[in-house]
Amino acid sequence: MSNSNNNKPKYLTPIQTSLHKWSSDIAISFLTTSSIGAAWGFFNPIPLPGSRQAIQIAKTGKFVPLPPFSSLSSVGYFAALFGSIAIVHRVAAGGLGLARGGKEDVWNNLVGFAAVGGYWVTILSVERRVVWNNRLVGGLVLGSVVYANVAP
Repeated sequence: MSNSNNNKPKYLTPIQTSLHKWSSDIAISFLTTSSIGAAWGFFNPIPLPGSRQAIQIAKTGKFVPLPPFSSLSSVGYFAALFGSIAIVHRVAAGGLGLARGGKEDVWNNLVGFAAVGGYWVTILSVERRVVWNNRLVGGLVLGSVVYANVAP
């Protein structure tokens, strides 16, 4: 018989193991939903506010949906937007689960959804804040890539 505790490193305490699991869950959720957001950005028929296509629609007054793969700026926009929503949800839900001693149940997700609702109302409801949110997410991704390549 194999014991699952034999596979864990001996130097990690249970709280450290939970922190590692929580942080990896946040990273995987971010990467997964950012990929979904990027795919949405490729096929999104609505132009981003302030883009050349949006200005043209405002001048003519006639909405013409964008063809797929026509707006590459929306790829990064939606990837950062979806990824930041996933980060807020997983930090809130996982943090509550960690605070409750590692319990993972529906209450954690409900708190995560409530956190996303508050995030949506305060940050994602104003276009200027969304732009700064996406810049922050992009900077964090760039910083982590640089750190991963220069860290000893």
